[in-house]
Amino acid sequence: MKMRKLTAFAAAAAMLMSCPIPSAQAEDQVFMHDTFESGTDSWTGRGAASAAASSDFSCEGSSSLSVTGRTAAWNGAIKELSSDFVAGQSYSFSANVMYTTGGASDTFYMKLEYKNSEGVVSYSEIAAGETVKDAWVQLSNQSYTIPEGATDLKVYVETADSQNSFYLDDFGAGSEGTVFKGTGPSKKLQRGDIDYDGRISVFDIILGRQLLTGEYDNAAALKAADADGNKTYEVNDLVLINEFVQGKISEFPEPPKPDNPWDEYVETASDQYISFYKDAICNMGNTQRLVKKLEAAENGESLTLGYIGGSITEGKNYSNPFTSYVRNTFAKGSFKEVNIGMSGTSSVVGLVRAEKGLVAQNPDIVVIEFSVNDHEDISYKKSFESLIRKFLEMPNEPAVIVLITRSKGGFSSQTQMEAAGKNFDVPVISMNNSMTKAFNSGFLKPDDYYTDEYHPHEKGGQLIADTMAYYLRQAMKTENRSDSYTIPSTSAYGSEYYTCVNMSPNELTNFSAGSFTAGNGYDRNNTLSYSYTFQKNSANSPMTFTTTGKGLILVFKANSSGMGTALVTVNGKTTKVSGNKQYTWGGPDAEVAYYQETAGEMNVSIKMENAGTDFTIWGLGVIK
Repeated sequence: MKMRKLTAFAAAAAMLMSCPIPSAQAEDQVFMHDTFESGTDSWTGRGAASAAASSDFSCEGSSSLSVTGRTAAWNGAIKELSSDFVAGQSYSFSANVMYTTGGASDTFYMKLEYKNSEGVVSYSEIAAGETVKDAWVQLSNQSYTIPEGATDLKVYVETADSQNSFYLDDFGAGSEGTVFKGTGPSKKLQRGDIDYDGRISVFDIILGRQLLTGEYDNAAALKAADADGNKTYEVNDLVLINEFVQGKISEFPEPPKPDNPWDEYVETASDQYISFYKDAICNMGNTQRLVKKLEAAENGESLTLGYIGGSITEGKNYSNPFTSYVRNTFAKGSFKEVNIGMSGTSSVVGLVRAEKGLVAQNPDIVVIEFSVNDHEDISYKKSFESLIRKFLEMPNEPAVIVLITRSKGGFSSQTQMEAAGKNFDVPVISMNNSMTKAFNSGFLKPDDYYTDEYHPHEKGGQLIADTMAYYLRQAMKTENRSDSYTIPSTSAYGSEYYTCVNMSPNELTNFSAGSFTAGNGYDRNNTLSYSYTFQKNSANSPMTFTTTGKGLILVFKANSSGMGTALVTVNGKTTKVSGNKQYTWGGPDAEVAYYQETAGEMNVSIKMENAGTDFTIWGLGVIK
């Protein structure tokens, strides 16, 4: 790190935060000294990690080695040792490392990778060190013995548990006993210990003065100088440190608790995964409802989390881990999950099912996912937007989250779903965005997510859940909180279907099944609780009934071929509804069979266009 000129005392103390060029006595031999001033000095990434020379930070000079893209703790930086290093002999090793994002502290290891006498790849620890964020630490061992019989020697640096990116600088290796000066051993954050030497002394007072005047600038030092723990270094902190050194006080005051503890949350994922999560936040949206529900749950109120979507939701590979996160993190009172995902269904079917399946359960948070099931027809666009509005209009004011995925081949209905979500200013989480970028960059492969063309396996589902959990943590932070929310009167495509309810025959006036035969419903959530089937070559008497509303959505059995066509007549206007639908496999599909601008009486008749074909009705969605 670059530093301004210091006084003699301050410079002496600041030596622990700087990184002088390695020095050796006349009898010592330095075999390797890598400063990364002109490149990577033959260091490469280990595992998924990438290694590159960087001028962002330096321990000494102007450059260091930046190690990024770590997906596991063992990923790091590695280099082959030269022929100067012999098995059974002892040597001195030193390196300086620092990280700038992640948890408050991290532990680093320098290790040797080698093949033992039997040719088996083995590992041996050379040195270890703990440090705090933004502070360099020296990994040093002046007498490390290379194991007997070791060949193919490589030195590498990794962390204990984290996937944090880090910087490596001034690696030195030489004969046993060679002293490589560096930033010093492990550093632990202690308020008042500005030079991280494990004690609070006059040197800390000197550095504290330099920090106030701007003669010294170091992020880690500023954190330690904050003696009262209020997140700001000021004159009062220096007064406290001075009183501690003089013996006037024996401890510093307790730091104030943050008004919002989520502001203090530190992400533990690697930089690349955090970037992945950020890429998925297509719209942060108005967070007022979400924060209100989560805070109420933290205070012991009940919380109901609802899901609606297609097979990706029904499969529960993302909902199970996300539900666990929400329950374990926020729910201090009673908790309930309601998942009415149904394979092969679109948002048009979802709209008919939503009232009795999910609205009736009074969910506090609703996740909507239909992104690989919907298409560009206006009925899909309006039904998806109507679903959002249906939940937003509920009296208990639930929060709505739109979740968008994609197929392996890249198909997604993101354009229309994103527009609908942004119109209502609700959170839009796009795995389509983050996965597409990750696949293109090589950070992830399709097999890291997919079990087939559309569906995530358990690890893929966990990736969705982790992304959604990251969004919740961001939404809870003060900077992202919204003061109020008003449902917009605008629309992207139209949300006029939002009052749709699946009506059972006993809720309809003068219902007659005609030539349709009653049977069991389709799904396990009791949202398509009945069926009426026309069997080919029947008399073709129409199903008739009367109801009040604006429109009718018919839910029916659909397949790619071999299905019949129903003639739906409402107030004298007839619409053909064909059971032959592309991308269907014998499950439910739906069409808007009739719509009028104002509510009124609707006289409905449904009969077959051709009595020689079958047709099954699974729902009669009346738009109130």
